[in-house]
Amino acid sequence: MFSEDHCNRRILLVDDNPAIHENFRRILGRVDDATSALNEHENALFGEARVSAVRPEFQLDSAFQGEEAVELVRRSVESGARYALAFVDTRMPPGIDGVETIARIWKLDPQVQVVICTAFSDYSWHDLNGRLRRSDQLLILKKPFDSIEVMQLAASLSQKWHVAREEQRRIDALERRIAERGKELQALQLRNAEVDEASGHIRNTAGSAVTHEQKSKRWNVLKQAALRGALQAGQIGVHYQPVVAVKGHRIVSLEALARWHHPQLGEIPPGEFIPVAERTGLIVPLGQFVLRSACEQVMRWEQEGVPTVGVAVNVSPAQLEVENFAEQVRRILRDTGMPPHKLALELTESTFIANLPRHTQTLEQLRAAGVRVQIDDFGTGYSSLAYLRRLPIDAIKIDRSFVRQLGVDATDEAIVAAIMAMARSLRLTVIAEGVETALQLDALARHDCEAAQGFYFSRPLEPERCRQLLLDMSERPSFTDTLRIQLADVARAG
Repeated sequence: MFSEDHCNRRILLVDDNPAIHENFRRILGRVDDATSALNEHENALFGEARVSAVRPEFQLDSAFQGEEAVELVRRSVESGARYALAFVDTRMPPGIDGVETIARIWKLDPQVQVVICTAFSDYSWHDLNGRLRRSDQLLILKKPFDSIEVMQLAASLSQKWHVAREEQRRIDALERRIAERGKELQALQLRNAEVDEASGHIRNTAGSAVTHEQKSKRWNVLKQAALRGALQAGQIGVHYQPVVAVKGHRIVSLEALARWHHPQLGEIPPGEFIPVAERTGLIVPLGQFVLRSACEQVMRWEQEGVPTVGVAVNVSPAQLEVENFAEQVRRILRDTGMPPHKLALELTESTFIANLPRHTQTLEQLRAAGVRVQIDDFGTGYSSLAYLRRLPIDAIKIDRSFVRQLGVDATDEAIVAAIMAMARSLRLTVIAEGVETALQLDALARHDCEAAQGFYFSRPLEPERCRQLLLDMSERPSFTDTLRIQLADVARAG
């Protein structure tokens, strides 16, 4: 439990009416004989003997316009003396209104609890939640307000701020201990693997039989240890493959893909290390690394003036089973400053179905925050209209196995046409994977497929090459044949 004596009680008052500031100061300021009316309320609520014990004292700062409030928050962040709570009026003419003020405050300090103070509702709760998207940190207080309401909000929300910070510190400390323990286990596994490999070599030399299964197990141990070390040594990188509009040939998004460059073995294909990560549980830290790296990269490009698009990141079943997965995603978005609408999470159909009620709830939370959800490899799993209607999704990606024979095989083209009709009925965006030829692209255009991804346009690109591609595309009307040839030359040279 936290100590009440060390709770952050810094509160920002944002209102253009000086009288409102005086009211707040009378309610939340130091208790004296002049506040007898408030004491009577508190005595009735808490009992006379407990008034002095339950009534904390708050440090109050005043801002009379939105811009002034934003500046005070900026200073508080720079100094490290952050605000736990802000009471914000919705109407503050002239200048920005309360809603825009809150949005700017949260951009500087996402942890501030906010109470909107209003006499007249300019925005519905739906509008407020749609614009601010943090209903768990937002309350509404109607004017004229009651003194006890203000005191209770100030006490409970500053306490909530403190508890959240304490909890985050405990989580960070636990993660550090886990990481340290992981390093110890990695070293032990490497030593054991080396002993096993040496023992196996001796047995082979001596004529002792070593089964294929034994060799496979030793190799898996080596790969697991090497992969764990690769994450910590920075050998894992993220490449980006463009997703292109079928009509117009503009880049509409990117897919972030993990790549492993081993210092001795060179490039290790994802088909080799992803299954190892999934079997050993390393897919969870690997997935978090790719998600954070992709968000950081997009924001880095924006800061450099690169025209950016959204990015899609694959999510494994093990990640989705993590109890606080939605909060982990929201935390990464907050830490990096990534707008939620620029992030899409890609899941396979089997991932959804494994625990449909729980996964649906988790993804609905993220979609409410603005994150898009896509089904990857669509057509290889359940693919029924009945179950699609139950899923909180925005797009589907047609599996490459149905794209490969487009323009050649009438059966595959009929399947794609049926998928497109199904998606249109549910108002879902459709992306075709594995597009490698102009014939396939023409077939997709005939069926009004929105977007395509594949080697026809580009292989996955290192961040710097992808950055250059985004800059090149900003000066071109579409993804031209010349640009495709240039990218193919770069891939061959690499």
